[in-house]
Amino acid sequence: MNCPSCNGPTRVLESRRSDAGDAVRRRRLCPGCARRFTTFERRERGPLFVRKRDGERQRFDRAKLRSGLVRAAHKRPVSDEQVERLVVAIEDEAEANGGELPAERVGEMCLEGLRELDHVAYLQFASVYRGFSDPDQFRQELRRLGVEPPQFANAPTAGSV
Repeated sequence: MNCPSCNGPTRVLESRRSDAGDAVRRRRLCPGCARRFTTFERRERGPLFVRKRDGERQRFDRAKLRSGLVRAAHKRPVSDEQVERLVVAIEDEAEANGGELPAERVGEMCLEGLRELDHVAYLQFASVYRGFSDPDQFRQELRRLGVEPPQFANAPTAGSV
């Protein structure tokens, strides 16, 4: 590694795992200009793909996945770290399956992860992912979660509208 200041060769003073454990942290010294700095080494994943329902193969878009999860967890007690762990788990499974996952599996993993983190975030994601079009679908999903849906006075029930 060359020094970012003088472009001279550097030497490693210390190496250890980063706090998150996903990288190697190295303290370096440039003997030429005496500058010290830190570098991180991370493994670069190969390209990942998602197989869409129509059979189309699309590049895995980490930012798009993360954005959808963050939107579902908006104003909920779900931390960025929890969302990040879920995204990494999905990437890990894709990598373990030859670099590709069906879109349905990605969606189900999102639902499973959000169900463990927060039921409201799960319902928000499920309503978009499964395309809920009426309140009965929410009631059914709540029952699947083991939660009895609230009864509202004068609320229409299935088949009464």
